[in-house]
Amino acid sequence: MNAWSSASMRRPLLRAHLHLRLCALMCSRHIGRVAHGISAMARALGMGATLGAREWWKLDAPVIAYVFKALLASVLAVWISLRLEFDQPRTALLTVAIVMQFRSGMVLTKSYYRLIGTIFGIIASFLLVAMFAQERVLFLLCMTIWIGMCTAGSVIFRNHQSYAFVLAGYTLCIVGLPATLAPELTFNIGVTRLSEILVGLLCATVVSDLVFPQRMWNVTLQTVRRRYTDFCDLLRISAREGVAHATLQAHMLRFIGDIFSLESFRASSGLETDESRGHRHRLSHLNNEFMEVSTTFHAFNRLLQRQRNNSRVEVREALLQLYQLLADAVSVHNRSAHTEQETLEIVQRLKAFRDDFDLRLQAARHRLPASLQAKDLLDFDTGAAYLLRLAEELYVYSRTYGSIATPDTSDQGHTGELPAQLEMHFDPLAVLLAALRGSITLLILAGLWIFTDWRSGIEAITIGVITSTLFATSPSPSKTIRHFMAGAVIGTVLAYFSNFWWLTQAHDFWTLIIAISPGILLASWLGCRPSTALIGAGTSVVYLLHIGFNTVFSANPVTFLNDAVADLLAILISGTMYGLIDLSGSAWSRQRVSNALRSLVVAACRESIPLRRARFEASARDLVQRSGSIQRVGEVQDQAVVEWLFSALEIGHAVIALREQLPHVPLVMAQALQNAIHQVASLYESPGKAAIAKAVSAVDQALVLAAPTAGSEMPLHVRHQLLTTLHFVHSTLLDEASVLAFSPTMFARTSPAGGV
Repeated sequence: MNAWSSASMRRPLLRAHLHLRLCALMCSRHIGRVAHGISAMARALGMGATLGAREWWKLDAPVIAYVFKALLASVLAVWISLRLEFDQPRTALLTVAIVMQFRSGMVLTKSYYRLIGTIFGIIASFLLVAMFAQERVLFLLCMTIWIGMCTAGSVIFRNHQSYAFVLAGYTLCIVGLPATLAPELTFNIGVTRLSEILVGLLCATVVSDLVFPQRMWNVTLQTVRRRYTDFCDLLRISAREGVAHATLQAHMLRFIGDIFSLESFRASSGLETDESRGHRHRLSHLNNEFMEVSTTFHAFNRLLQRQRNNSRVEVREALLQLYQLLADAVSVHNRSAHTEQETLEIVQRLKAFRDDFDLRLQAARHRLPASLQAKDLLDFDTGAAYLLRLAEELYVYSRTYGSIATPDTSDQGHTGELPAQLEMHFDPLAVLLAALRGSITLLILAGLWIFTDWRSGIEAITIGVITSTLFATSPSPSKTIRHFMAGAVIGTVLAYFSNFWWLTQAHDFWTLIIAISPGILLASWLGCRPSTALIGAGTSVVYLLHIGFNTVFSANPVTFLNDAVADLLAILISGTMYGLIDLSGSAWSRQRVSNALRSLVVAACRESIPLRRARFEASARDLVQRSGSIQRVGEVQDQAVVEWLFSALEIGHAVIALREQLPHVPLVMAQALQNAIHQVASLYESPGKAAIAKAVSAVDQALVLAAPTAGSEMPLHVRHQLLTTLHFVHSTLLDEASVLAFSPTMFARTSPAGGV
C-alpha cells in the first residue's frame, strides 16, 4: 500500500516536473527569439543612427560650422573696429560677410583681390577728387568712364579677378562721392576705408584658416575624383548600353563646367598650402588632358551613332566589341575607379589594352565578312582609329590623375613641360555693351542725385554700381537681380528691427553683439545654400549697410527710410537695364556665340600658324561658358549654341590633324588637302546645302588621292591618318542630325568674325 501510494504520488510530480521543464524550454526559446529580435532592432537602429550621423556630419555640420565662423569673424571685426575707434565698424562687418566662403583658400583669394580692387578704387578716387572736386559734372563723367572700364574688366576676367574690378568700381562711389562734399577729408576717408577693410579681411582669413578649416585641396581632389569616376561611368555605359544624344550632350556640358570650376579651385588653392601648390601643374595638365579625351569620346560616340544608320551591322558590332574591351580596362571590381590608387591599376590595364590593340584589331578585321565594300572597311578603320586615340588619351589622363597618389615624384610624363593655360576668349561687342549698361545705370542715378538733391543719392549710386558690375557675368541677370532684390527686402526689414528695437536695448559690447547677431546668422545661413545664395547676399549687403551703429548709435527713421528707398530703387533701375540689355539670354547673343564658334573653325583652317589643339579646346569651351548656355542647357533656345560647340570641336580637331600632316605628303596630295580645308572654312563661314556639297566634293577628291591604289609615296601611318581623318570629316558633313544640315535661315550673321 505504501509502495503503491508512493509510486502514485511520484507520477503527478514527474508529470509536473516535465511540464515545468517544457514550459521553461519554450520560454527560453521565446525569450531567445525576443532577445534576438531586440538585438536585430538595436543593430538596425544603430546602423540607421550611424548613417544619419554620417549624413548630418556631411551635409549639416559644415553649414553650422560656416555660420558659426561667420558670426565669430564678425564679432572679432566689430571688437577690433571699436577698439581702434573706426568711424564705420559696419564696413569691417560688411567685408567679413562678403569674403567669407566655405573654403579657406577661397577666403584668402577673395580677400587678396578685394584688397587690390579697393586700393585701385581709392587711388582713382584721389585722382578724380584732386582734378574735379569743384566740378560735379566732370567728376561724374570721369567716374562713368571708370565704372564702364571696371564693368568691362569684370566681364573679361574670371573668378576673383573679376571681383577685383567690381571692387575698384564701387570703391570709387564709397570714397570718391563723399569726398566731393568735403575734399579736404579725401585722404582720411580713403585711409579709413582701407583700414576698415583690412580689419575685415584679417578677421575673415584668420577665423576661416584656424577654426574648422575647410581646405581647398580637399574639395579640389574630390572634384577631380568625381569627374574621373563620372567620365569612366559614362564610358562604360555607352560601351554596353549606348547613350542618347541629348544625354551625352548634357554630360559633356557638365564636364565643361567642371573644367572651369577646377581651374577656379586650382587658383584659389595656390594661396593655401604647400601640398596644393605642389600639384598646380598637375591640375593644369589634368584639365587640358580631360578636354582632349572628352572631345575624342564625344566624337567617337557620334561616329557610332552615324554608323547605326549608314554602315553595315557587322562593322558597328565589331567596333562595339573593341569598345567593350576598353570599358573593361577602365573597370575595377565591375565599377569605375574611386581613388588614385585604383586609377594606377587602370593605367596598367590601359597600357595593356594599347599594347594589344593591333592584334585585337587584326583579329576583328579578319572576322568581318568578305563581302564588305571599301567604304564599310574605311568606316571600321576610322572608328578603330578614334577608339585607339580615345584609349591613348585616356591613358595619359589616367596616368596624370593617378600620379597624385605619389606626390613625392615629379609629374609623370610632364617633366620640364609647362601646361597650357586656359586663355580668355570673349565677344568684344558684348563687353562694350556691358560697360555701356553700367555707365548708363550710373548716369541715371547720378542725375537723380544732382537734380533732386537727394540725401541718399550716394547710397543709390553705390548699390546701383554694385549690382550692375557684380552680376554682369551671370547666366541669367534678370533672375539674379530678382533674388538679390528679395534679399534686399529681407535685409531692410532686419535692419529696421535691429536699429529701432534691438540696438536701443544694447548697453555694452555683448548686448550689441546680441542685437546684430540675428541678421548676421540669417544672412550667413541663406548665403551658404546654393538655392538661396543670392538672397543671402542681398540680405547681408543691405542689412550691414543700414545697421545703425558706428562709434555711436546713429539710427534715424527718416534717414533709414530714404536709404531703404534708395537701395530698392537702385536695384530696380539696374534690373531694368539688365532687362533692356540682357547679353546672356537674347537671340542676338546666342547668334554671336554661334558665329564665334564657327569663326574658330575658320581660324583653324586659315591661320598661318595652326591653332594648337589645347588652345582651340579652351577657346571654344570658354565662349560657351561665358555665354551661360551651359547653365541653361535645358532651354531649347540654347541647343543651337551647344550643337555648334560640338560641331566646331569635331571638325576643328580634324582640321588641325590634317594640317599637321601637310609637310609629310606629296605636292598633289597637299593641294587637295588645302582645297578640302578651304572648302570646310567656307562652309563654316556661310553654312548651307551648297557649301556642304562643295566641302564634301573636296573631301572626296582628297580621299581618292589618299587611297592606297593611288600609288603615291607616303608613309603608311601618314596615309592611315589622312584616310581616317578625311573619312570622319566626310561622315560628319553628311550627318543629317548635324547642326550644319539645318535650314540656312538660321545662320544670318552680323559679322564674318563673330567676335573671337
